[in-house]
Amino acid sequence: MRKTQIRNSITKIHFYLLGFAVLNFTLKKTIEISLNYRFAYLITVLIYTSGIILFFWNFKPFKKRVIYFSVYFITPILTLLFWLFGGIFFGLLASIVLYPIYPSEIKTQNEKIVVYKKYQGFMGACCPYEVTEKKYWLLEKKIMDINLYEAIDFGKASLKSKDGKSELKIRYNKYEFGPEISEETDTIINIKTE
Repeated sequence: MRKTQIRNSITKIHFYLLGFAVLNFTLKKTIEISLNYRFAYLITVLIYTSGIILFFWNFKPFKKRVIYFSVYFITPILTLLFWLFGGIFFGLLASIVLYPIYPSEIKTQNEKIVVYKKYQGFMGACCPYEVTEKKYWLLEKKIMDINLYEAIDFGKASLKSKDGKSELKIRYNKYEFGPEISEETDTIINIKTE
């Protein structure tokens, strides 16, 4: 294969993967069914890798496409600048740039249910969680959101599924602002999976 054929092949793969990622994102937001997060993250990594390769490949001679592919080159640089220098400006910039590619963090899971911590960005609200049900090995269906406005210690949490119903048992530190009372309680969140 010649260089132009390889570049054309990588470009086609890049845009097919990008289309697939956009379709996955759209389905996740509309009908709440999406790819397993590991596969979705793998697709995102492949999109960024091919974008960086195509950025350098299209740089000389300069083509207009390099402006599009520069996004894939600039994102890691902005992340590095945020990590090195910190500050609000780079924090906000990195939050905007990293939002589409930042992976969801798995907090707890069992054979049927997965609880993710949602990425909120630099100045996002505290601690929203998303509960999904595994479907057909590749897909996940969103069941519900959990937002207690408090960080949950999943080290002490238990997730049990039985007879089409699941329950998440957590230790929750409830704080009341008026009388300034803080009490730790056991909380059970019922998750319907049928």
